[in-house]
Amino acid sequence: MRVVMFGTYDTRSHPRVGILAEGLRRHGAEIAECNAPLGIDTAGRVEILRRPWLVVSLAARILNCWRRLVAGARDLPQPDVVLVGYLGHFDVLLARALFRRTTIVLDHLVFAADTARDRGETGGVKLALLRALDGAALSCADVIVVDTEEHRGLVPERRRHRAVVVPVGVGEEWFSAAAARSPGDPRHEFGAVLAAGARRADPLRVVFFGAFTPLQGAPVIGTAIGLLASEPVEVTMIGHGQDLERTRAAAAGDPRVRWLDWVPPAELPNLVAEHDVCLGIFGTGPKALRVVPNKVFQGAAAGCVVVTSDTAPQRRAFGDAVVYVPPGSATALATALRRLRRDPEKVAALRAAAGRAAREHFAPEEVVRPLLDRLVGPVPAPDRVHAPVPPSGRRSSGPPSLGLPPLGPNAWLRWDLVSHLLPAESTSESESRSVLEVGCGQGGFGTRLAQRYDYLGLEPDPDSCAVARARLAGAGGRGEVRNGDLSALRNGEDFDLVCAFEVLEHLEHDEKALAEWAGRLRPGGWLLLSAPAFQHRFGDADATAGHFRRYEPDVLARMLREVGLEDVEVRVFGGPLGYLLEAARNQAARRRQRQDASTVGWVDGTGLLPQPLSPLLGAVTEYATLPFRLLERGYPGHGPGLVARARRPE
Repeated sequence: MRVVMFGTYDTRSHPRVGILAEGLRRHGAEIAECNAPLGIDTAGRVEILRRPWLVVSLAARILNCWRRLVAGARDLPQPDVVLVGYLGHFDVLLARALFRRTTIVLDHLVFAADTARDRGETGGVKLALLRALDGAALSCADVIVVDTEEHRGLVPERRRHRAVVVPVGVGEEWFSAAAARSPGDPRHEFGAVLAAGARRADPLRVVFFGAFTPLQGAPVIGTAIGLLASEPVEVTMIGHGQDLERTRAAAAGDPRVRWLDWVPPAELPNLVAEHDVCLGIFGTGPKALRVVPNKVFQGAAAGCVVVTSDTAPQRRAFGDAVVYVPPGSATALATALRRLRRDPEKVAALRAAAGRAAREHFAPEEVVRPLLDRLVGPVPAPDRVHAPVPPSGRRSSGPPSLGLPPLGPNAWLRWDLVSHLLPAESTSESESRSVLEVGCGQGGFGTRLAQRYDYLGLEPDPDSCAVARARLAGAGGRGEVRNGDLSALRNGEDFDLVCAFEVLEHLEHDEKALAEWAGRLRPGGWLLLSAPAFQHRFGDADATAGHFRRYEPDVLARMLREVGLEDVEVRVFGGPLGYLLEAARNQAARRRQRQDASTVGWVDGTGLLPQPLSPLLGAVTEYATLPFRLLERGYPGHGPGLVARARRPE
């Protein structure tokens, strides 16, 4: 298996990508790297949220890195898998464009909105945009890697079957740091209980390293240090961040505390290994209850006793091999450290237990097993963690090819909303959901629907039908395309979902059409359609495309209820880009401009701007519209289009 590690990650500050690469390599994978470090860590990205004018600088840096990534990708042999590294929310968009027929794995350790909220960001619009960014990133990935089951629960339900839990793990340099202790050091051998007992009067050496953020709960550590003023405990605090001053104040100026702003990554393992205890996290926020942080794995591998908060994911990972205290409790933390200082035999035993757990379960070759299980099938190992089975019920070498046809700008705005309104995919092959698309055109949406459901498309135009069939076959979807209208359906052929995108406005008898579509729904099934909005916007492009009308939201909702549907929802979409595209269509209609050599003609007779023909131009269109799609999600209810959804009663 040939794997390309891709993105703007930096293994010096975020070693996770290196751990995954090394683990895959130890299982025989051929690893290549296409990497252009961005040079902005999580804290820097959060700071940009507080100073939005820095977005321009961020965009410039990303584009410069992408230029280098595109150049590097040209020189690579065709990979089987592209693994987009940590903090790859933007990089995965480029990876999807460059490797359209390759399995894309996204290492999604952090959700952008979740991290911003943990670090104090409260702006509703900003958080909405970050949620949209998370959604866009996840939508591009065939396999979504998260580090805990709690984080897997944050993946939207319709994409959760793609997620696999891969613990953060720890690099070999941390095990080497533990092994490099001199034989004369009584901590050198994990089981040196008697030697440790001889050191009963020695101070307990404690280390914390990381960002001083709410997740870490650093002020809790500072308060605990203050409570240990009379104990022989020496503490090293490494890092900086928003809670640094609060932590220093809580420590009450204890002179035994060494404060280090930064330690070079290459030196950090040996420095940590010089201590008896490594502190984990003690925050009380939702994010703190969902993670097992890097430092817990690293401290254990370095041969330290790990003291951290008592949370479900950390207990699942380490069991009784580490010391737990209630989140946010400085008193409990101080008590735990005091007991460890007075019980060196327990310290030695806990070091041994933590070191064994790290080596047996969280070395690179161990943590990647669930990912390999998902990519190539089960990897034999004792007590192996099994990845969830894909919804097809079958394991394969990867998800179906996602060589999906390109969409035009307006279609991307529409699909962005439609994809969020689709019903959940079935998790059982025997109960797979069926979908009918009326007027599927050249298959732009149909090929995407066929990745999720058992698909049937109807298209009366023979040429468009032929294109749609070829595209469906090329994209590897489930289903077929028939040349015709509803008369091409067999008696009793009904569906869980009926779709009609930009079709209703072409039909003179629209109410009759709605009734016929609703009649093809199974009980509890959904009708999902789109149409142009607001009759006062009827223009030259509508007339050229053969539209009879545009629709007011309340009128369309009433029509859906009149054909017996319930749970009716009508959304306005498309602004602000949709307004510009509509103006361009009207101008094009007036001037009778036609296609050029790089595009196919008017799509589906709707008067849309020409659809991109080349994959590269399609990829450019897809990602050029991304900012507008994010803006559309942050400011819904504006635009020249409608998407409606309604359900047939059970």
